[in-house]
Amino acid sequence: MSAASFGIRILLSLVVSLFLWDFQRFWALGLLAFYLFLYAILVFLGPRYLREHFLFWSGKILDFLLIFVILSLTGRQESPLIFLIFLPPLETAFSGHRSRADGVTLMAVALLVYFLVFLRGGKLSFRDWLYFFVYLGALGLTGFLALKLSELRSELARQEDIQRYLLSSLSAGLIFLDRNLRVLSWNPRAEEILGSLKRGESLARILSHEIPPSVTRGELSRGEKILGYSLFPLKKGRRTLGWGFLFQDITEAKRKEERLQEAQRLAYLGSMAAGLIHEIKNPLATISGGIEFLKENLGAVGDLAPILKVISRESERLNRLVNNFLFFARPERGEKETFELTALFEEIRRADPEFFSRVEIEWRIPRLTIRANREQWRQIFENLLRNAVEASLEGSKRRVEVEGELLEDFYLFRIKDYGPGIEPEVRARMFEPFFTTKPRGTGLGLAVVYRIVENLKGEIRVISQKGKGTVFEIKIPREAC
Repeated sequence: MSAASFGIRILLSLVVSLFLWDFQRFWALGLLAFYLFLYAILVFLGPRYLREHFLFWSGKILDFLLIFVILSLTGRQESPLIFLIFLPPLETAFSGHRSRADGVTLMAVALLVYFLVFLRGGKLSFRDWLYFFVYLGALGLTGFLALKLSELRSELARQEDIQRYLLSSLSAGLIFLDRNLRVLSWNPRAEEILGSLKRGESLARILSHEIPPSVTRGELSRGEKILGYSLFPLKKGRRTLGWGFLFQDITEAKRKEERLQEAQRLAYLGSMAAGLIHEIKNPLATISGGIEFLKENLGAVGDLAPILKVISRESERLNRLVNNFLFFARPERGEKETFELTALFEEIRRADPEFFSRVEIEWRIPRLTIRANREQWRQIFENLLRNAVEASLEGSKRRVEVEGELLEDFYLFRIKDYGPGIEPEVRARMFEPFFTTKPRGTGLGLAVVYRIVENLKGEIRVISQKGKGTVFEIKIPREAC
């Protein structure tokens, strides 16, 4: 029940009022006014206090009461306003509510039976019966057609909504073109990708590319964007009514594809380099062994001792570089084994005592037995310790502090130096492979640390203050060991 229904009833009441002017004027007009008053109360005040179902049937009862009184005042079964009985069922049928339409139609049939059959005492002539069944058939037919029309209207509205929502929800742009490839309409996404569009504008002008109808799909560049498109005909039978131009911004997808191809090339290169470095490592171990043999057997004869020392140092440096590269390429290499944490740090220190003795190192490491990939842990701490020693040599205090804790879910390690600190622009790139600020650095040490910690599902945090040093904080989950 709505204000529109009330407005229709006002117009109908005016028409009926003019017709009743020659009948019982006072009672008829008073009745119409009272009816409109009651109906207005139902329309404007009823929804606040009454349920919609009750409001509907209250309105229909009012309609039939008014029709009953009007027909009684204007000649009963002979009334020229008998057609008013058809209006409530017709209105209800147009609403599309079938069960309500059936109920209102039964009420109208009851009113027809009362005026056309009951008031005649059941004594009807052939003509009276003919009129009755004509009215009854007309009532049923109009209700049926109104219902079908309402259903068809609802279906059309639903289809229009689906088409509208489909076009507006498409993640791709869609432009409808006439047979000459000029714009007819488009969806919102098309304007988001291409900018402002105008009806009648040619597709070639919009895209700055000529697309012949024979080309059904492809890619094109429009400014900085790359568009993937499909051009298809809109046909009715064999006749082409126009064209559809479906397109999508594939710029980011293309960039991802290029990055993926680049990553694959780098992966192939890394695998090849890892194999090559592995082959270098074997003769390097032989060279290192030979140097140690010469040092032990020749001693300090002549000028050979310092030369052998330099060769030994550089071969060790080359060995570290090879190990760093291998761990960067394959951080998971090696098997798990059981070892003591303090023994690992002592092994790192004894591997190059001359280097690590250049600063004071304070160890606060708990005595723990760990089962993990020993080589991974060695690479992490050896690289961090070397960086800390080199940084402290440039600072105000030649001191490095190493601290370890066993927490509930992970191991926590802090390595602090008293060097000059790390500049923000360097800190942003410090874990990139081959990035270094040292004259003889390789740029792989911190990259290897980050790669191994990441592979262990751990975390690495850097706290640095200019002139006060740097702290590297490493968290390694216990379950990863």
